[in-house]
Amino acid sequence: MMSKVFNKRTLLDLIIYLGLPLLIWNTCRSMLGDYFAMLLSTVPGFLYTIFTFIKEKQYSITGLFILATMIIGSTMDIYSRTAHQMLWNYVYLNIGLVTFWCLTMLTGRPMAMYFFIDYAFLHGVPKDHTRIVYRQMPYFRYFMLLTGFLAFRDFSNVFLRIFLIHHYDVEGFNKIKVCTQVWIIITTIMFVYGIILIIKKIQFHKNISLQKNNTFT
Repeated sequence: MMSKVFNKRTLLDLIIYLGLPLLIWNTCRSMLGDYFAMLLSTVPGFLYTIFTFIKEKQYSITGLFILATMIIGSTMDIYSRTAHQMLWNYVYLNIGLVTFWCLTMLTGRPMAMYFFIDYAFLHGVPKDHTRIVYRQMPYFRYFMLLTGFLAFRDFSNVFLRIFLIHHYDVEGFNKIKVCTQVWIIITTIMFVYGIILIIKKIQFHKNISLQKNNTFT
């Protein structure tokens, strides 16, 4: 199942989100200066996200969340005055995300649950059905744990970025970009593995329920 998730799309994502930004930064910095070169390096990722959103018709909570995060980050970059401030924007964005994940958990609406509702809908399961089922135990506990991991991921990103900024600053943009992207890949693999485990757990509980129903009938 992991091979279905990490396919050619993964390579394309690396090119768009890592390769092109580094290429733009290293070729345009001398001509445009630090700020505009760094701002320009964010354009491929922004356009790619918009294109994917429209092409795949991700008009769901998951798609809107990704789009909103991208727009907020891009708006912060545009209104930044220096490349140094742009580096810190990612720290602030991660802090905002940690707060968001925690709030969804505190209000009993873990965001991971809505991600799974959208995922199930793409596979033909009505949202009204999954909204009811996924709020029951043990499913709800799984989604709380997965949302907690998302909070941990962004929390760790905050400290990683602060450490890298203090050590390298703008001059070390290449190192900062590579290090953070590697950590994103590692945590994404962990997140996907968690999703796979939850899918297997959901399938297991469904099979148990079917067996019980067959027994009583």
